[in-house]
Amino acid sequence: MGENTPSESVSTIMSTQIVTVRPTDKVGKALRMMVRHRIGSIVVVEKGKPVGIITERDISTRIAKNQNVRGMLVSKIMSKPLVTTGPSVQVWEAVEQMVRQDIRRLPVIDGEKLVGMVTERDIFRWMIKVAYEPSIPEDLKQLLDTRAHAHSPAG
Repeated sequence: MGENTPSESVSTIMSTQIVTVRPTDKVGKALRMMVRHRIGSIVVVEKGKPVGIITERDISTRIAKNQNVRGMLVSKIMSKPLVTTGPSVQVWEAVEQMVRQDIRRLPVIDGEKLVGMVTERDIFRWMIKVAYEPSIPEDLKQLLDTRAHAHSPAG
């Protein structure tokens, strides 16, 4: 990257309110949680360790194949191995990783502990801020702030 590449770590843009399920939970439970929290993925955690992710795409692909996913175990349809990043990784490095892996969500792991999630939406907000620095137009700033709060999972 060039000298003008913004240097900001993943920890500054990630969401820290992460919704998780266990591999032994039913997909129906995961789906209800996704709808309730207005999110597109849930990290699958076993004994405190992230082991996979279940996404809208995982579910819709199975539904398109006429599979009854609601009663399936999360472990049967989750994506694994889990592609992750660390909180001190530069945002542009996380973006490159997401593009190379063709993924839209990147769990953030510190040691073996899940500490956050970076999504395409987080990256878009970051790109807008970088593109408009030092001054984001007020209407755009308000939209970004409002939508950031609207899409954060509720406690």
